[in-house]
Amino acid sequence: MANYHQLISEHIGDLPLPKEPKNLYEPINYMISQRGKWIRPELCLQACALFGGNVKNALYPAIAYELLHNFTLVHDDIMDKSDLRRGNPTIYKKWGTNTAILAGDLLFAHAYQYLLEYKSIGINKIIYLFTSTIINILEGQQMDMDFEKEMKIKIDNYLKMIRLKTATLFASCLKTGAITANTNVDNQDYIYQFGINIGMAFQIQDDLFDVYGNTQTTGKTNGQDIASNKKTYLSVKALEIAQKEDLKTLKYYFSKTKFDFDEKFNTVKALYDKYGIRQLAEKQIQLYFQEAYKNIEALNLPEERTSPLIEFIKQLMYRSF
Repeated sequence: MANYHQLISEHIGDLPLPKEPKNLYEPINYMISQRGKWIRPELCLQACALFGGNVKNALYPAIAYELLHNFTLVHDDIMDKSDLRRGNPTIYKKWGTNTAILAGDLLFAHAYQYLLEYKSIGINKIIYLFTSTIINILEGQQMDMDFEKEMKIKIDNYLKMIRLKTATLFASCLKTGAITANTNVDNQDYIYQFGINIGMAFQIQDDLFDVYGNTQTTGKTNGQDIASNKKTYLSVKALEIAQKEDLKTLKYYFSKTKFDFDEKFNTVKALYDKYGIRQLAEKQIQLYFQEAYKNIEALNLPEERTSPLIEFIKQLMYRSF
């Protein structure tokens, strides 16, 4: 895994990005230099190795997915008016909305440009998958935005949204790695479903971090989802099961756009604690991981082949609060 991380680091560090116009590329270099967790490109390389492929062949698609992910983060920060990303001021906060929009668009374009550097096995299938993934992410983002205007949504609709917005990117990274290894279609489908389940678990865990996470660990300000009335697994579940005055209180705070931040956060968090929302979310995470392991077992590969990927997933599963 350390070798994969080093490969990703070297390639991201050597991205042939222009220096001019400075006010456009400086924010992009700022974003890339912050060294994210690189989960998505590593999943792509892990899947390639899992099926006996040459990991170096998967590097271009892997980096393309990381650039695509960064594009979504830059635009998400604009929509959410987020101050911090990876413990640093966001591009939106540091350079303003207009530059952040352009920087995100340019990351999107460079993602495609980098993807097209891959000229080996399954290139047409990879391009189609990459494009379909973008469509899914954008559909999920619109659902996410629509949910902010609704007081109560069904948990199934929330899960559909995070499947589109988050889980399909995990799944596509894994399937792309499998395609570069030229494994069979069944294996590609199993690893894709594995990615869906891991991505679902990851997003619900991310929802937990917004309320219960350590800011120094997560690099984000706690309570941003609550402040922006963003629907998360926690808020959807709380609105589903809260009773009488508690439900009224939740609806009151989730309808406010002007408020005392600490008052709103502490009140909502106290109600999450009262109804055991954290425990319910953690139970759901475990269910998705159990399904993910079934997908891996269906591959019928020896343990020495699957153990690196399983170990990497465990690191994601047990991220520290």
